[in-house]
Amino acid sequence: MAKKRILIGLGNPIMSDDRLGLIVAEEVHKRLPGFDLDLSCYCPLDIIDRITGYDRAVLIDSMVTSQLAPGTVRRVDVSQDLTVHCGTTHGMGLSEAIQVARACGVRLPGEILIYGIEVEDPFTIGSQISSALKERLTEVVDSIVEDIGSD
Repeated sequence: MAKKRILIGLGNPIMSDDRLGLIVAEEVHKRLPGFDLDLSCYCPLDIIDRITGYDRAVLIDSMVTSQLAPGTVRRVDVSQDLTVHCGTTHGMGLSEAIQVARACGVRLPGEILIYGIEVEDPFTIGSQISSALKERLTEVVDSIVEDIGSD
């Protein structure tokens, strides 16, 4: 039986660089169509609901550390390492939501990967990503596809 896999692109489609997770997930899905695709602006508890019952979940989102170059991709396996704080403005982070779900006996995927992509401006209303991200978009997609495909 084939394993159920989901690819979730996160972001707000009307907020400049915050929409990057949506764009990258769509491009990754074109090259790896064996995943169910979901694009939205979910909060952590909604993500738990979406990934429940899957064997593998891959989430792609923007991040702001102000320490990395725009387009830098960081991979976190939160199914293994819950010490990483996946901060959010929604009150509860993903790490905490996973801990609550496990404590409640929810069947979570055996593998939950997050790809965070450093962005410049996720706060401006607009339908375009910054030029620095446009320049690195193919490189970002290639790196995620290669990493997912190698698992």
